[in-house]
Order: sequence, then structure tokens, then C-alpha cells
Amino acid sequence: MARSFKTQLVGQIGESLVVAELGRRGIVATAFAGNVPDIDLLTYKNGKTQALQVKAWRTGSVHFDATRFLNISINGNIQNVDAIDEELDPDLIYVFVLVGERIGGDRFFILTQRKLQSQISDNYRAYLAKHGGQRPRNAQTTHHAVTHADLMPFEDDWSLIEQRFD
Repeated sequence: MARSFKTQLVGQIGESLVVAELGRRGIVATAFAGNVPDIDLLTYKNGKTQALQVKAWRTGSVHFDATRFLNISINGNIQNVDAIDEELDPDLIYVFVLVGERIGGDRFFILTQRKLQSQISDNYRAYLAKHGGQRPRNAQTTHHAVTHADLMPFEDDWSLIEQRFD
């Protein structure tokens, strides 16, 4: 199976798992058929709606371009994180899904975009500090991985979504 197809399939599985779990919790959820920036699912309960972003993976980590969340300046080969991107919605909820091999083996991690930004900022800054501000392999890259360990404090925090409908 081609890599992009596998990636799309994992994303579809992740979104479906989140829709099912929200349904169990009495929240209506639907996935968008197309590419809507920052919104993978729209949820509804008690006359209120909430957009969610879903990121799913099977192995390794979830990859981002750090400039999606941070303002990074590059001077020659030296990078500096200037600030988090204040233009992003701090309250947007991300649901990360570690897709298991079998039913019941899936794990969910729920956090706000602001918490994700903060974590990416802390980890990215620490990585740059460790390497004197220069990325070792490619000084111009702003690639960043969010690991399972990074997400552990947010496991199964469905209350973050549920409280939006109170």
C-alpha cells in the first residue's frame, strides 16, 4: 500500500474513532469530506457547536512544521523561537489518536491548541539550545515531532470537550 494512502487511511480511522467515542458520550460529531483548515470534525450538543482537529498515527510520532505554531527566525544557520503564533485560536481542541492494531487498542489524547503550542515551543527551544541554535542535519528545517510521551499528560481528557457543551 502506498505511503500517502496509508496515511490517509490512518487519518480516516482516527476521525471515525473520535466520532464513535463522542457518540458514546452523547455528542453528535461529523467529519468533513474535504480539506477544511483547522477543522476535521464538527461536534454538536445542547444547541452548541465545537470544531475539533484530529491527528492520528500508528507508530513513531506526529510530525508538524513548527512554523505552524511558532514564529521562528533564521539568521544564517542559527534558529531562534521568537514567540508562539498568537494568531492561532488558543481554544481549538486537538484530539490525537494512537490507532491500535485491534479494536480497543486505540488511545486518545485531548488538549487545546495553546497547550500544544506551549509544548512544541518548549521542546523546540530545548532542542535548539542543545545544539547551539543550529539544527544538526539541516539548519533550515523547522520540522518537529510530537511524541507519545509528550501527549501522555492529556490521555483520555474527554472532559475538555464535554465541558464546552455545559
